[in-house]
Amino acid sequence: MVQKCSVAIPEQTAILKEKKHLTKDVMLLSFDAPSSFSFQAGQYTIIKIVNGPEFRMKSYSILNPPSKRGKLDLCVKIIPGGFASEIFKSMNLGATLTFRGPLGHLTFDEHSNEHWFISNGTGVVPFYSMLMEYVPHPPQKKCTLIFGVRSKADLFLHQELQELAAQNSNFTYIPTLSKDSWEGSMGRVQVHLPENMQDKTFYICGLKEMVLETQELLLSKGVAKERIRVERYT
Repeated sequence: MVQKCSVAIPEQTAILKEKKHLTKDVMLLSFDAPSSFSFQAGQYTIIKIVNGPEFRMKSYSILNPPSKRGKLDLCVKIIPGGFASEIFKSMNLGATLTFRGPLGHLTFDEHSNEHWFISNGTGVVPFYSMLMEYVPHPPQKKCTLIFGVRSKADLFLHQELQELAAQNSNFTYIPTLSKDSWEGSMGRVQVHLPENMQDKTFYICGLKEMVLETQELLLSKGVAKERIRVERYT
């Protein structure tokens, strides 16, 4: 969930068409949205979560790319006993969701020639939208995604990202595990940053600690502040 506050933007509705677990605690919710709904890859929506007389406004990044019109796909972290989590778990196909948006400035810098995306957990969601929108299409700028999770069982969207890398030589996918061993990369996301950080745009999204640590590291290595785009999740 994006750490943002609600703003006065007109409400729209969407209808739940698909629901499935991607991992034991990450769920995909796919909605039919109004055909007029448009957004930039990397933006988020504010969802109205209603439980009887009580409601809360929660912010979630949009998973699908903007070119997939009429859709609103969300990846939500399921927290046992969580207000939104319990509603999402019990939501039936055909249910109506009320949302506002789009919002957010974590968007693709079309003037940059090389892009590095650093994420952990559901922080990969806005980057998935950007990569699916920009990697396969001209001018096919160079993109690298570092996606950190604790264990292999926590990886989601893994096959889709592997296929994107296999089909596009301009995209490099680096999944990395911090608490498990496997045949791939290991360690925290910061370990896999490039040695040469010049002439690159960096995007960071995920939990607050990782975002702040990575941002500080990039700045200490001489990356200009305007070359770093961040969004923190709660």
